[in-house]
Amino acid sequence: MSLNNVYRDEDANLDLIKDKVVAIIGYGIQGRPQALCMRDSGLNVIIGTRSHQESSSWDKAVEDGFEVMSIEEATKKADIVHVLIADPAQPSVYYESIHNNLKSNCTLCFGHGFNVLYGAIFPPKDVNVVLFVPNSPGHLVREKYLAGSGIYGAIAVDQDVTGDSKDIVLAIAKSVGSTRVGVVEVSFQMETEGDNFEEQALYGGTIHLMRAVFEVMVEHGYPPYFAYAKAIRSLRSVVDVMDKIGIEAYISERSSRTCEFAIRRSGPRVINRAEIEKIFEETESGDFAANWMQEWQLGMPHLHRMRRTGVASEMEKVGCEWRKLFAADD
Repeated sequence: MSLNNVYRDEDANLDLIKDKVVAIIGYGIQGRPQALCMRDSGLNVIIGTRSHQESSSWDKAVEDGFEVMSIEEATKKADIVHVLIADPAQPSVYYESIHNNLKSNCTLCFGHGFNVLYGAIFPPKDVNVVLFVPNSPGHLVREKYLAGSGIYGAIAVDQDVTGDSKDIVLAIAKSVGSTRVGVVEVSFQMETEGDNFEEQALYGGTIHLMRAVFEVMVEHGYPPYFAYAKAIRSLRSVVDVMDKIGIEAYISERSSRTCEFAIRRSGPRVINRAEIEKIFEETESGDFAANWMQEWQLGMPHLHRMRRTGVASEMEKVGCEWRKLFAADD
């Protein structure tokens, strides 16, 4: 593994997999966009999904012109099996429909390393095991591909039986446009735990920070619509700029001096570095994964309760009204 190497179109060869059958397992948030991009790239793509009675994905894939079949059948036919179903559902589906139907020397590809890393899935020893993940929601993968660009991604090789696993997963990444902008190589552990850590500390921290800003402003008499715009819309506008030109360039060149002083002087006080470190340690030790797997097995009682609380919050109600009033601003 070469850390920090960036692979682009010239490093990947689509011809390596153009004569192979690629089975996309799951036709949802990532499955559909990636399948459409792969087909447009000239790959032979089939779809494996649950029956008509169990899921609407079957009919949707048929409408999109794909050959659709059961997960068992798709796995038997495939040279590359790309698993894009939700992490908690993967182990049962894998052992019921995939494991015993994999061809020797085929490539088993995952969109997230969670179940392999934590031992919920043990692939057979005679198949390649790789990972490809574009760093965005599926609809953006498709939008960027159609625009002639792509989404930055990551690849990993966990088991190399045929000797060309890395080349195969790079070709998969190229087929959805990711090598147009760049792909990096990591390990299954880095991808999985990095993703889990990011979602807890960055996504979770940012969302709760926005809620805290809204609540404090409203509690001190600010109009809710104004507080909502400050808590969400103003952040949205500056993140895109920072992504394009860099954080320091935004702070020093694109913000006011008052804003710069506020960022540098007061910003660090909001961050609890000790808690961020603790979250990282819990993620690396497997505590987060164990808690999540237990939550799923119990039927997600805590998650459902937190959802109800979130939907009932004043900020969420104000947000629904705000978006109707200011939709033209999007």
